[in-house]
Amino acid sequence: MELFGRLVLVVGPSGAGKDTLIDYARERLRADQRVHFVRRIISRPTGPGEDHEPVDTDEFNRRALEGGFSFDWQAHGLSYGIPSEIDDWLDRGDVVVANASRAILPDARRKYPQLLVVNVTAPMGVLALRLVERGRENLESIRQRLIRGEQQSVQGDDVVHINNSGAPEVAGERLLEHVLFNPVHILRF
Repeated sequence: MELFGRLVLVVGPSGAGKDTLIDYARERLRADQRVHFVRRIISRPTGPGEDHEPVDTDEFNRRALEGGFSFDWQAHGLSYGIPSEIDDWLDRGDVVVANASRAILPDARRKYPQLLVVNVTAPMGVLALRLVERGRENLESIRQRLIRGEQQSVQGDDVVHINNSGAPEVAGERLLEHVLFNPVHILRF
């Protein structure tokens, strides 16, 4: 009998509040050694918002070539990666929570049959306001993000949807329910 953990990929359009909800859950589950919150590697300097490991493009590419990522993708002119150490945690039967791109879902579904996708959404006006308040991009870049976000639908039996247009604690509790309620282990005989 083998134990396999559960991978929880938090996806959604820019500005939906994925990092806010992940931070909320991380704080609430701080003492739980069986739940891991992944720090993404991004070819972007550290700035306001997401806590990530910043690397330059050469370092990112080196890590990718050496198998340092379970997943990596390009978006918004940047490179993003989920470190391969998640596989060790999943092999131990732990829960892994990561902010990821909707574009990697087909590969994630093939690689991780124990996948849970949490699609975080908010109305277009809320998304636009949040992106402007972040202050990381110009208005044209924000417009492009909003258009791209509208065009990507997330569906499937492994998907739960969380509307994050109200108080972050409400949506944060919903994320916690799904991280904790779904089986931590899938048994294979």
